[in-house]
Amino acid sequence: DSSSSAEWMLDVIGAGATASSKVDWREAWLNSNNSIAVKEELNHIHTEGRKRPPIAAAQKSAFATSWPYQFITLTQRLFTAYWRNPPYVMSKLFLNIAAGLFIGFTFFKAKDTIQGTQNKLFAIFMSTILSVPLANQLQVIWIAVRSIYEVREQPSKMYSWTALVASQIVVEIPFNILGSGIFFLCWFWTVGYHTDRAGYTYLLLGVLFPIYYTTIGQAVASMAPSAVIASVLFSALFSFVIAFNGVLQPYALLGWWQWMYRLSPYTYLIEGLYGQAVGRQQVNCAVEEFVQVPPVSGQTCANFLQAYISENGGYVANPDATSGCMFCADRTTDEFMKRNFNIFYEHHWRNIGLFAVFSFFNVSCVS
Repeated sequence: DSSSSAEWMLDVIGAGATASSKVDWREAWLNSNNSIAVKEELNHIHTEGRKRPPIAAAQKSAFATSWPYQFITLTQRLFTAYWRNPPYVMSKLFLNIAAGLFIGFTFFKAKDTIQGTQNKLFAIFMSTILSVPLANQLQVIWIAVRSIYEVREQPSKMYSWTALVASQIVVEIPFNILGSGIFFLCWFWTVGYHTDRAGYTYLLLGVLFPIYYTTIGQAVASMAPSAVIASVLFSALFSFVIAFNGVLQPYALLGWWQWMYRLSPYTYLIEGLYGQAVGRQQVNCAVEEFVQVPPVSGQTCANFLQAYISENGGYVANPDATSGCMFCADRTTDEFMKRNFNIFYEHHWRNIGLFAVFSFFNVSCVS
């Protein structure tokens, strides 16, 4: 039969435009055995249901899904969003590569002289400043995600704020660690640090440092209404952090502001990086760094300066000479670090622990 099934059905029940039916289908259904069986089944269901105790309606959470499910779903969504935003990811990598090469070649193969030892400190100091543009980059993304959450997802109770924060941190950190790792490769050996100090330096600068500036950047952005205000707030806070870490203004000259030196997280970051990278090594003064000291008549340079050196450090290049003693103020990098910057090699593991505490504090501020 070539007729349509729909048209045939309409004709049978008399619902077509010209169709008519001699059967009252409603009465036919009500009087059928099938109708009686369905009614009996419904009555049985109702009877059994009345015998059971009432179901207690209890809402355990404000959200329809569990926190782990929210976290996993949001993490997958954010990774997809980052994958679809290559300019953002590439800008991170390019900034780290450019900064690593620029700082590295600015202090290219710093020597073990007093000036070279200080240059290695400034290579580390300039590396920490990189956290400002990297934090400003991630604040733009974070505020955009937060704005969508506040307008759409929070009122509808789609997921919790803590799940969003956790997923944003988990997604952001791998990209920043990757960027810091590339920076480390462009910077560490270019400056001239010893290879046997590379492991600790990478742990602190390549892993913990990006975790810190990621969390502090998001913490500041969380209390800012826009990316511009977040940038201003972050720059203001960073100015205090960078000014009181003991590099621009040595610890001995801070006076009353020494409490800010203890409070700055970059105090422990720079002490850990610099103390480990150059600590327990010898200093060999360049010709222009020696101070010529005339000894007392009849004494050698070694005898004349022995008491001073035992008290303050340093060494004499010509210990057997009886005139024109060539004195260098530092014999070891530990003497140089302690006297000028209050930095100690033996604090390196303590500094990692304290710096990690600051990162945990940042996470608590975001959430």
